[in-house]
This record gives sequence, structure tokens and C-alpha cells, in this order.
Amino acid sequence: MSVVLRLFLRLAIAVGVVTASPAVMAQGGTASIQVPVAGDSDSARSEGLVRAMDAILVRLTGDPAVVETGLAARLREGAEEYVSGFSYRTVVTDDGDGTGRETRLLVRFSRQSLRNALARAEIAVWPPSPPTVLVWLGAERDGERFIAGSDQGQSLLEPMRAAAEPLGITLITPIMDVEDRRNLGYGDIAGGFVDPVREASARYGAEAVVVGRVQGAGTASVRVRWVLLAEDEAPAERWTSTGNDAGSVLESGVRELVQRLRGPYGYIPDPDSRRRLMVTVGGVESLATHQAVAERLGQQVGVTDVVPVEIVDDRIRWQLAISVEAERVTRALDTDQRLRPDGEGYRWRP
Repeated sequence: MSVVLRLFLRLAIAVGVVTASPAVMAQGGTASIQVPVAGDSDSARSEGLVRAMDAILVRLTGDPAVVETGLAARLREGAEEYVSGFSYRTVVTDDGDGTGRETRLLVRFSRQSLRNALARAEIAVWPPSPPTVLVWLGAERDGERFIAGSDQGQSLLEPMRAAAEPLGITLITPIMDVEDRRNLGYGDIAGGFVDPVREASARYGAEAVVVGRVQGAGTASVRVRWVLLAEDEAPAERWTSTGNDAGSVLESGVRELVQRLRGPYGYIPDPDSRRRLMVTVGGVESLATHQAVAERLGQQVGVTDVVPVEIVDDRIRWQLAISVEAERVTRALDTDQRLRPDGEGYRWRP
């Protein structure tokens, strides 16, 4: 780390210029949900708020069954208490018979208030920045075998994205450039091989990786074999989805994926916690790396605040405010792909 950068960071820490990571800042912000409504009347808005409340609870927890809980019923009754603002917008839709227009209600909820309510009801929530999942999807079409990515297979990926978004997780897909094609082939996916997938996925830095092999796409007998790699040291999880339509089978696979991710990534935070954890990370050679490390730490399960407190050479000591046991945060850090355990701390992996 250069002398100038070191001095800048020390000054920034002293005066509070270096802020918490975007993931941590998101906890105290708003969460927006958009739902169609019949119009801008009070009754239409009230009905829309109820559906928006259900939608935000599902997004925060990844669990559709949360809307059946007693807490959800109470939150629906008092939905306006959690609303930071709302607005209307008109969107153009394709209703099958031509172009139509639809009125939608955009509701901004207090994210932290809802997370606290869920925590006090002992309902697990996603981390402030839910897991990003890299998708390797192998398929066959017209006799051609391929891995879906930026160049082909979008019709298979879209149902997966549509199923994942309401459940609060983000799916990303490989670029399928020369490096991807060199590192992973359709045969690796068809064979269910884990090691080549882990190696090819390292460049993307996703928290989890899911592999799917689609068989029978375009027929009335569709089968997808799935493999989930949720953590570096965790064993691969496997399951199969079947049905008579590729879109519905892929959506079903995503719902199962989310339920499996809720185990390692969902947690019940303690809204009244005052616990702290000190973590040292080396390899911080630039302001961009500093921000990347801060964001990564803020994404960990149970971390509610990230503050840099000391700089020694290229190592920064961070104070983490946590709402779960320190052991759980440490386990998450130990298995993070971007953080390599190094003595009493970690080394950043660019």
C-alpha cells in the first residue's frame, strides 16, 4: 500500500469519510415492491398494500409460507405503519390481443423495521445482501449441446430469473467466453462432475453455484438434474425436477434451490444485539480494494455494520457489529471464496 493511500485511509477513518459497505447501508434503507392495482382510489391502494406486504415478506425471507404466519396477518393489518412512501406509475403491457396499459403501485417499505419484526417472531431472514447464485445450465436443442449463457439459452434462463427474484436472490450466468469454454464443457455438467465446476466458477465470486442438466426441453417430458454447491467445504446437494413443460420445471428447481439456500444463509438476527467482532484483512492495496473488502464483509450472515479501525501496512482491522453468534460469522468468513485464512486474519483474493 502506498504512503499516500495509507495516509488517506487513516484520515478517512479518523473523520468518518470511509463509510459502511452498500450491503450494510441497505439494511437501514427502504425496500421497494411494485404491484398492479385497479386504480388510484383509497380502496385500491389498501388492497395493493396488502399484496405488497406479502411480497416484501417473501423477498426478505425467501419463504412463500411466511404469508401464512400470524405475524404476516398482523403486518398486513398495520401495513401503512411500515410504509416510507408510495407512488403510482402506468406501464405498457402486452395482453395478448395488443398493447394495453396497467396501473401499478410502487411501495417503499422500511426494510429494517420489517427485519426486526421478523426477527422478534423468530422467522429467519436473508442477509442484508442475499446470496448471489451462479447458474451453469446445460441443455440440448436441435441436436446441439450447449451451456446457457449470454449467447444462447436465454429462453431457459428467463423462467429461472423470474422465479428467483420474488424470493430475494439474484441469479447470474456465465459469459461463456473462451475462458469459460476452456474451463467447463457440457460433458462436465452431464457427468455431474463437481471439481471442474468449482474451478470454472471461481472467477465470478458468487456465494453459491447451481448446475442443471436439462433433458427433454421442448417435449412433454422434461427432466432437470440439479447440483448445488453452497459453500467451499460443504458437500454437493443433488435433486431432480420433472414435469411436462421446461419453464415450470425450471421454476420448480429454483424454488427448491432457494429452500436449500435458506439453511446456510438464512438466520434470525438479534435486533437488540450489541456484539462486536474484530477481523483483519490483508492485501488491501487500493481504495477500490478497500471498498470491495468492506462490501464483502457487510454481506456476511449476521453483520449489521462494518467499520475500519486500524491500518498496518496492507492490512486493515475492521470492527463488525453482529446480530448472531461470532462463531457463525467466523464460519462464513472462513468459507468465503474471496477471503483466504491467513494467520490471525484473512488475505483478500482479487
